[in-house]
Amino acid sequence: MASGPEQEVVEQRFLDQLVRMQDAEGRHLWKYNTGNVEDPTATGRTSFREVLVLDDLRKALRRINLDDNGNEWLDEGRIDQAINALQRIGTSKLLEANQESTTLLLKGTVVDGVEGWDQRRGRTVHFVDWDRPENNTFRAINQFRVDEPGGQAKKYVTPDIVLFCNGIPLVVVECKSPGIASPIDQAIDQLQRYANQRTWTEGNEGNERLFHTNQFVIATCFDEARAGTFTSQAVHFLEWKDTSPMEMARVAEALGKESLSSQE
Repeated sequence: MASGPEQEVVEQRFLDQLVRMQDAEGRHLWKYNTGNVEDPTATGRTSFREVLVLDDLRKALRRINLDDNGNEWLDEGRIDQAINALQRIGTSKLLEANQESTTLLLKGTVVDGVEGWDQRRGRTVHFVDWDRPENNTFRAINQFRVDEPGGQAKKYVTPDIVLFCNGIPLVVVECKSPGIASPIDQAIDQLQRYANQRTWTEGNEGNERLFHTNQFVIATCFDEARAGTFTSQAVHFLEWKDTSPMEMARVAEALGKESLSSQE
């Protein structure tokens, strides 16, 4: 990965802050992988066509879905059923696919029942442990290459940072050097390209599958950072105003600073 203000001042500081963050019990929750645009296995995938980190997802499904006695019960076949529900959304329109995927994240999906358990009725499998956040796997991956579908002008997109929960991409971050002209506008334009949302251009130019489960996107140049959704126009991106539920002074102290930048 090339070095420079974008990588050193913006991207790396973003990642360093995530990795240092701790919960109320003093646990470091965020894991971090450095991407490699030549090798998908560096980001836990077998192909750059994949957008899920399947190893994290499979382990999380086993861990957070327990039977009445607190034991793991999912086998490989039922795990495959759950993952297929997330991968095979029944619409080609991005906004509808995002709505269906978000419903799956919130409510789970039904897989085959188990012999001798509740008359073998179908069982709901959850993708996220909403009650115990520390039971999920949070991972940040930078330079996350995703190949574009065949026939498009570019071969792949490489967002600067993608944030995952249990191997599911929820946030895409685009970093720009604070020294260039209009860095936030340039970052937003690139985010829109990744999601095929630049309506003024002809044809597809990104990979919409990366945004099926997306909850928001971030454009940042460190001193200024703005958040929106993949459908937001530039005027609709806004700053994240505070660090609630943790006090901003505590976050600044943890970073050894008197005040926080917009990104921090």
